[in-house]
Amino acid sequence: MNEPNTPVLVGDMIPVTYNGTNWVKADTVNNNWYDYNRGVWANAVTIKDSSKRAEYKNAQAGTTIDLSYVNLMLVWIPRYSYTLRQSYGYQIEGGSTPSQATPGAFDIKFVDTNTTEKGTGKYTGTTPSNYYTPSSFCWGNTCDTTRSGNTELSGIWISKFEITGDIENITSIPNQASLTNKNISSLFNAIKNQINGSSGTTNYGLSGTSYDTHMIKNTEWGAMAYLSQSKYGKYGNSKYTNANKEIYQNKSNEYKTGCSFGIPSNSDTNYGCQYTYDIEINGTGASTTGTIYGIYDTSGGAFERVMGNYNDEKGQSGFEEMPDAKYYNKYTSNTSIKGDAINVDGTNGFYGDFTIFVVSASPWFYRGARYNYGVVAGIFGFASTVGAADPSYGTRLVLSTW
Repeated sequence: MNEPNTPVLVGDMIPVTYNGTNWVKADTVNNNWYDYNRGVWANAVTIKDSSKRAEYKNAQAGTTIDLSYVNLMLVWIPRYSYTLRQSYGYQIEGGSTPSQATPGAFDIKFVDTNTTEKGTGKYTGTTPSNYYTPSSFCWGNTCDTTRSGNTELSGIWISKFEITGDIENITSIPNQASLTNKNISSLFNAIKNQINGSSGTTNYGLSGTSYDTHMIKNTEWGAMAYLSQSKYGKYGNSKYTNANKEIYQNKSNEYKTGCSFGIPSNSDTNYGCQYTYDIEINGTGASTTGTIYGIYDTSGGAFERVMGNYNDEKGQSGFEEMPDAKYYNKYTSNTSIKGDAINVDGTNGFYGDFTIFVVSASPWFYRGARYNYGVVAGIFGFASTVGAADPSYGTRLVLSTW
């Protein structure tokens, strides 16, 4: 059986599932929580009020979770290895013939922490081979190079939406304006300082020493993108066919999280929030699964800064010194890191998404594009930025646990 690793709940995180109307506490005992074969990725929330947090922690499965008490919604990406057939993946029923403009599926197999495969991530013929385990499932300073002396992870939690709230109160919830107009160091430090240690315990119910919450890295974005472009993600969802297998675009010019235009990236200038994240098909089509259980805002919305940097150039990020190596992916040439959904696996230009590599003068990656980027917006898009505060730029967070 190719089963995903069980999601690791940190502290008082609450596992949740959707009953068609509300998010409710999930039944983890009977595994009524997730099913990656059906595009039901595991979701969990953190609760900002300590008394309400204790109430939900002790509540029975099926108890409705009032989203007004939630400050983070998170989605579990289980550890996997991947490989890509030919140049553009394999065709799943309902999908277009694989090409750069209409890519097919990645072969994905879920693996445990004892498995770290080092193949090329590509193969020819019909039998999957040359699997590679991305460095996004590794925690430490040399994960992108030797991988020795680091901690291998069973999975990572990624914020369901772009981060919301304000710089002193980080959230990730739907139907809110993304937190923008902050330079990279401000976003990085706010996430790191608020959602770890004693602050993480007080405000989010997280506890222990075996986790780290941080601004998303380029390779972690790639882990989300590849899983979406597989039989376990939106590409494999039979409710979508041909061009509609691409993630629908968020065209909210107010940078409202979870919005969907109801079709993939396109040149329409009717900006706004046409469908919210919980509207079946037209709304959920903007997630990485095509269901409400996926990750949103990866196509359109705000430009999403990621911790991917060219040769330790600080640009206008605000960093006086670069953070520890485990917090960012370092690029020293125009070749990407395997699994980051840039170019080394041949994914550049998938779905016609934009492709601009980092350089010394513009040393920080951003992903996904903005609400008005039309046909070039998408989860496989990437471009460069100086890292300064800008009202068009936001980010999302990742919680790594071991």
